[in-house]
Amino acid sequence: MGDDWDEAVQTMIMIELMSSHALRTSGMLEQAIHIDKYLSRRPYRTPKLPGIEWVMDNLHDPDRCYTMFRMNPEMFHKLHDVLTETYGLKSSRKSTSLEALGIFLWMLGDCQSVRQAKERFERSLGTISRLFNKVLVCMDRLAADILKPVDPTFSTMHDRLRSPRFYPYFKDCIGAIDGTHIPLTVPSNLFVQYLNRKGRTTQNVLAVCDFDMRFSFVLAGWPGSAHDMRVFNDATSTFGDQFPHPPPGNITLLIPGTQTGLVI
Repeated sequence: MGDDWDEAVQTMIMIELMSSHALRTSGMLEQAIHIDKYLSRRPYRTPKLPGIEWVMDNLHDPDRCYTMFRMNPEMFHKLHDVLTETYGLKSSRKSTSLEALGIFLWMLGDCQSVRQAKERFERSLGTISRLFNKVLVCMDRLAADILKPVDPTFSTMHDRLRSPRFYPYFKDCIGAIDGTHIPLTVPSNLFVQYLNRKGRTTQNVLAVCDFDMRFSFVLAGWPGSAHDMRVFNDATSTFGDQFPHPPPGNITLLIPGTQTGLVI
């Protein structure tokens, strides 16, 4: 009986020691993985042409500037001044507001990914994402101020409507509605949802403009498979307080089959 008890105790001790050793080994492995993932930094990238220099080179050439940023240098600087002076776009110790705006416009101009921008500007993925989002926040603030009717009550008739060509047929018209599909890249699980009738992945965007060709309302985000009327109904219901409404006594007229309409 005594020998059996001693063997049992020794077996329990061995199991405990082996368990403790396994736990220590597992803990050391997890610590090594954590250090490799979060604490081991790659060498700092020294680009052949820093991002800000690439942006400035393009700004000095009007043709290249328009190709890369979809606007001329004068408009680029005007937009930069507005964002920095009014909407909070600032430079940091390691990046400038000019480079951030250049990254933002370059990515939007040709549907570039964060990884493509990483290689173009020689920045890390986190830096590219952070700079893009910083400009995006400022652009959202700018959009809230400019994407609205100049005369919210539409109390006066636009001068162009006084022409015999349009008067009196369009005397109460306040603008035009149109829809467009903007190409975009989506994850594989959203491919079918964003696939439009022409076989491309897009967003169905609704826009309203006045007779000076200024946008007064834009609704983006609907997948390309959504019908135009569904987007319009969302604009007038969910965003009814922002959607331009005609004066009392008038109606909203849509021309079916053409993706266009008149608010009259």
